[in-house]
Amino acid sequence: MKLEGSCFCGAIKFETNTAASRVTHCHCIHCRRISGAPFLTYAEFKYADFTFTSGTPAQFNTRPEVTRQFCSHCGTQLTYRDSEYPHLIHVTIGSFDQSERLIPQDHIWSDRMLPWLQMDDGLPRYTRQRGF
Repeated sequence: MKLEGSCFCGAIKFETNTAASRVTHCHCIHCRRISGAPFLTYAEFKYADFTFTSGTPAQFNTRPEVTRQFCSHCGTQLTYRDSEYPHLIHVTIGSFDQSERLIPQDHIWSDRMLPWLQMDDGLPRYTRQRGF
């Protein structure tokens, strides 16, 4: 299953040849603030199976153990990595060319979900993180 994607302006491109191991809606304050949206949806892959094919993303740490990558030209949020799980990378599904192929499976940090957000999708909800 080849999946490709890019930032909004196309300066950064990426691909993976494997299916996502999980697709998650994250409601934590960091994801909300970084995206400017009520939640951010990520697809999880093994880091070894993910490649940037064009451009080099900028990066910064939102916490000492968390690195986020984004396009320095257009600002598109691209990835999330946690040093506790160096073998994984989480990629924003909105940056994929085939986003419709990435079906969410759960919600994390659901205790931080905005009170006006009504999502009746029947997906499991984890108050904080789920186990990896």
